[in-house]
Amino acid sequence: MDNPGLMSAPSPETPIAPKPPWREVLKVYLEPATLRMLALGFSAGLPLLLVLGTLSFRLREAGVDRTTIGYLSWVGLAYGFKWVWAPLVDRLPLPPLTTLLGRRRGWLLLAQCMVIAGLVGMALNDPRDGLATLVWCALLAAFGSATQDIALDAFRIESAETRKQAALAAAYQTGYRLAMIWAGAGVLWVAAWAEVAPAVAAGAASAASGAAAYQNGAWKTAYLVMAASMGVGVLTVLLSAEPAPNEGRHSAAEIAASRALFSATGLPVYGVLMFIGTFLFVALFQLRPADTGLLRFLGTVFFPVLVLYVLLMLWAARRGLRVPAPPRLVPFAAWIDKAFYDPFADFIRRYKWQAALILSLIAIYRISDVVMGIMANPFYVDMGFTKDEVATVSKIYGVVMTLAGAFVGGVLSMRLGVMRVLMLGAVLSAASNLLFAWLASRGHDLTALIAVVSADNLAGGIASAAFIAYLSSLTNVSYSATQYALFSSLMLLLPKFIAGYSGAFVDAYGYSQFFTSTALLGLPVLVLVALASRFAAKATTNTGAADRQ
Repeated sequence: MDNPGLMSAPSPETPIAPKPPWREVLKVYLEPATLRMLALGFSAGLPLLLVLGTLSFRLREAGVDRTTIGYLSWVGLAYGFKWVWAPLVDRLPLPPLTTLLGRRRGWLLLAQCMVIAGLVGMALNDPRDGLATLVWCALLAAFGSATQDIALDAFRIESAETRKQAALAAAYQTGYRLAMIWAGAGVLWVAAWAEVAPAVAAGAASAASGAAAYQNGAWKTAYLVMAASMGVGVLTVLLSAEPAPNEGRHSAAEIAASRALFSATGLPVYGVLMFIGTFLFVALFQLRPADTGLLRFLGTVFFPVLVLYVLLMLWAARRGLRVPAPPRLVPFAAWIDKAFYDPFADFIRRYKWQAALILSLIAIYRISDVVMGIMANPFYVDMGFTKDEVATVSKIYGVVMTLAGAFVGGVLSMRLGVMRVLMLGAVLSAASNLLFAWLASRGHDLTALIAVVSADNLAGGIASAAFIAYLSSLTNVSYSATQYALFSSLMLLLPKFIAGYSGAFVDAYGYSQFFTSTALLGLPVLVLVALASRFAAKATTNTGAADRQ
């Protein structure tokens, strides 16, 4: 028998770092960098619901038709495409702000100012007088919010060493969740508090009375309070120190390799300029009279063509198509190669033809939840639920059950395996939509609302936990951040695009058939999960056999 002392002795070449005591670990959460990330996480989580779910509640209460509300959900596509302008945020200095604050804090402050301006604009505009200005303000807030996410990721990574990143990420997520409660439930409570007596007395009759019960002054107060709440992030940015940059210089060899590998050097730059020019021309000269024309253009033309363009760019790079570009752009092309091309190429090399199956699964796994979710708040309004009821049930019960579901999903994933829980989450997510079809037949029933929302959020939490674990398992450690960001963006694109037509479907067929149809959208997900599970099992078997040999 070997000497256990010899087995446990570390070799001089591979010293074992001592584990820090629990007290030192917990002290990380009280460090300034962690507390800053808590405040900045709050700033990041605040705008999301205000330009999506909460806005749909406000618009439906104002009498806006559901078809238009569905189109307005395409504002959320800004979050799915934030990787497109991420290189600019990462590299481009802002002369006045960068000089005063530094690159990261300069971009953060600019993005937060855009969010505040967008929210103030949404507060000051009455949707009953027209939606054009409100749409532009919502787009500004969404674009600023997505830009803030980009800058904040870089700020977080550069704010602390690697061993403290988990604590920073946990603080960020905590602040983000608190902000979503404030922007979901808090804004409804503020709007209900700001209402005058007639609307309060209307209560459950609000759906029947339509826009007559809508009080824009109450929503104006609520959105101004939300805009003021962004001051938490602004103050944090102003009082923080600029983190030390963590970026390497591109060597001559890297630049030369970029020319050889990413041969479509000029294609990204020229394509971006083309898209920006087209967007500005159509938005400023063609769509000004239409309230939702801009959104229809974004959802049906601009974003789908942008997806096809990115695929064309990758195909051109793989085929060796050369598009000349100015020499000064070569370092930027090298960055594109490292940050965008290599992660995709690595994924395709590792999974080969199975990559198409995996990407298809990622693209539609949450389709039932996302498509149904766009019409959830208009549904609550039409069923006669008050702001207080929706705030308490949907936002408080919902958040608690989502956290419970995430915990259950994480435990089951470790116990049963990710793929089995992925299948369970897909089944539960689709089935929970049928509960909303049942709720549609019951009208204003608060007990039924609590039961349905609790079950739906529990199912969503389980599915989310398994899906996050699945996405994490697909990434290469060398490209984990980039690949995960691209996967999480892909997860939203197709569901958000389809969700834009959800209002038109409800107007044509009613809520019951809509919720049933969203449940049926989950059937292809079950097939893809089953196929992915089979291939994952084969890969595990082959790997084990190779190890034994």
